[in-house]
Amino acid sequence: MRGFNFIKRYNLLPGIVLAILFPGVFVFDKPGKDIYGTVLLFFTFCSFILLLWIYNAVFVDFTQLLRHNNYLRFHPVYRNIFISLLLSVPLYFLLGIIFRQQHVLFSSLIESNFSAKAWFYAILRIVLFDAGLLVVKFIIDNNKEKQRYKLENEILKNEKLKAVHESLRQQVDPHFLFNSLNTLQSLVKQGNTDSSLDFIKELAFVYRYMLKQRDKELVPVGEELEFLKSYIYLLKIRFGDAFRATIAVNQDHISSKMPVHTLQLLAENAVKHNAVDKQKPLLLEIRSVNQGLVVSNNLLPKQQQTQGAGIGLQNINRRYALLFGKEICITNQDGFFKVILPIIDNHETVNN
Repeated sequence: MRGFNFIKRYNLLPGIVLAILFPGVFVFDKPGKDIYGTVLLFFTFCSFILLLWIYNAVFVDFTQLLRHNNYLRFHPVYRNIFISLLLSVPLYFLLGIIFRQQHVLFSSLIESNFSAKAWFYAILRIVLFDAGLLVVKFIIDNNKEKQRYKLENEILKNEKLKAVHESLRQQVDPHFLFNSLNTLQSLVKQGNTDSSLDFIKELAFVYRYMLKQRDKELVPVGEELEFLKSYIYLLKIRFGDAFRATIAVNQDHISSKMPVHTLQLLAENAVKHNAVDKQKPLLLEIRSVNQGLVVSNNLLPKQQQTQGAGIGLQNINRRYALLFGKEICITNQDGFFKVILPIIDNHETVNN
């Protein structure tokens, strides 16, 4: 198990493959005298390639150099490369002596009577072979570093999206509870026990839903509609005949997905930025169309607009963009304000 971890840690598998596939590429002019000699010669080259690869894998970490940016500045990796090239020559000759393959490995030297020229070319070929291994190691480390950089960027991107999404998701009107408690207080003072109990029941459902979905990014449209019905009930009790709502959503859209609290934010937005009056009731409508869901309301602008107008819409639009790369469609004409929410099929994946 430790051996396997060592191989995995230093990425020795490519070296093992090279040691098996390419023995004899370098100075393999003469085969062994018999099968035993050929196998021994093969094993000599395997050992030479593998030992060089192990040294380079352990001590020559090009990823450190790639992260260093300034290649012209001295780095310990350069020193280890130089040591690797120096060690390759004595290692080659040492293995030849250990496995008694001098007649093959040193053939060019023996034939030239160990001339300076023969020594030069022999050493050059050994060094170039090690340099080739270092190039392969550099390519592998470079790809590894690119993958690491890409993965880290994806992780950072995902964390950023989650942070932004969480920030957006928390933008629920903080005055909602205060207004709801005031409404409940009025019901209690009126002595309307049944309405008070129903109000408490729906208010509890609303906050139970919020707690249940607090860690979710997407919910089925059907669940969001059930939550919206309770939310609308609270608004109707609060505003009476001054607020009306209709819901007509196709069954095909019920199982589709949408960002959590989307419909509630739009209902909240309609109430917040319009005058709610019995003479001119605020009409909220949620219905299905081919493009998705339409949430609309008649325009009854307040004399003094609430600060932060448009924050809820920005919230929804950014969440659709972050999660699906889609945008909501907003229109304001003929006395009606409309928001078209794209339908998200179950097979569509979240961007993050």
